[in-house]
Amino acid sequence: MFDRLALRTAFWGTLALLSALTILVSAGSLAVPNFVAAAPYLSALSLIMAVTGWRLLHQELLRRLQTDATLEGRVRRLQDAMQASMDGMFLLRAVRDRQGEIIDFEITDANARGAALLYRKAGDLMGLRLRRDLPVMGSLLFDRYVEAVTFLTPMAEDLRVDRRVVQASWIRHQAAPTTDGIAVTLHDISTPKREELRLRKASLTDDLTRLHNRRGFMALAEQQLRVARRHGKDAVVMYVDMNGFKELNDSYGHAVGDKALKEVARLLRNTVRDCDVVARLGGDEFTVLALDADGMGARVIQKRIEEQLTLLNASGVLPTTIGITIGHTRVRPSDPASICELLQRADQLLYARKRRRAVTLAAAVNKPVRTPRRTPRQMPAVSIPPEVAAVAMAAARNLGTPVTNGLVTALTPSLPPMPMERGVTSPA
Repeated sequence: MFDRLALRTAFWGTLALLSALTILVSAGSLAVPNFVAAAPYLSALSLIMAVTGWRLLHQELLRRLQTDATLEGRVRRLQDAMQASMDGMFLLRAVRDRQGEIIDFEITDANARGAALLYRKAGDLMGLRLRRDLPVMGSLLFDRYVEAVTFLTPMAEDLRVDRRVVQASWIRHQAAPTTDGIAVTLHDISTPKREELRLRKASLTDDLTRLHNRRGFMALAEQQLRVARRHGKDAVVMYVDMNGFKELNDSYGHAVGDKALKEVARLLRNTVRDCDVVARLGGDEFTVLALDADGMGARVIQKRIEEQLTLLNASGVLPTTIGITIGHTRVRPSDPASICELLQRADQLLYARKRRRAVTLAAAVNKPVRTPRRTPRQMPAVSIPPEVAAVAMAAARNLGTPVTNGLVTALTPSLPPMPMERGVTSPA
């Protein structure tokens, strides 16, 4: 401010001298005899100009003082707001070399919250340089800060940071260019970010088995298949279905059914590799995406699953034995099918196996069974009162039921032979 006042004083002094010279020239043209005769006029003019200049300087000084007071109050309020903010706030000055290139940023101001985020006190941050004294953050942020200052473009982003450097796992980072510097705001978003990740994981995970659900499997399997095709690797999509799951629920209850689902999920997860993707599609249906595997690899995985299932049934964990059916399809790098089409192919193969198994079981059930014949001598005789036999004979005649030799034998005082099993003829 005082520099500007000095410049204005020099300006008004120069103007006064020019005015005096003008008056001298005018006095000569008005036939004033000499300079002494014009002195009163010059003195009066100089006095008027001095008073006018002093008045203008006084107004300028008052205006400057008022502006400085306003700026001081504003700066004080900004400092109070900065210190009271729940976010970390920093003011950085650009440090330039002789060619004018930005080589670093120096911290000129920081609030208590910002210092706490960096495990420091506010006074300890003053004068620190980003690249020299905070190399971890400098390597991450310096180039972006230079771009923001050069092109006057603000930036905002969410960053996952190292807790050894910043007292947070996630921060919302905002940077706005200022006069040859940058203003930085750091907001701790660790809690909402963890909640967001938890909800996202819950939306992709089956609550009962803790495997991927259909949505999670579709998203992850599509990504894994793209990687496998890019590297020329085969893959196998397996569709797994539990046998008789509805009858299991009806016979033993849904609690046992849920336990069976969890045991099968644990069996699948422990059988395949960590890089493979296992999911529960819904109900009693599961799927496995085996990476870097061909048809032989699929048969090996299926055999291991069947062996583990045998051990599970022998362990007695469940009140009954369970069975599963598996259908799989091979995915070559040149196969353009989507994951939905691959699941449909594996599902069709699974139900083809189920149909073949049902036909085999039906043929085994309908096969005639040879059983030994039983004779009346094998059964002990039991006496029946004659009056009961007579009543039974009369009832049979009234109903029009033909009285066969068997019925006559049944109504005799001895017990008839046992009826024969189906498929075995009665003795003559």
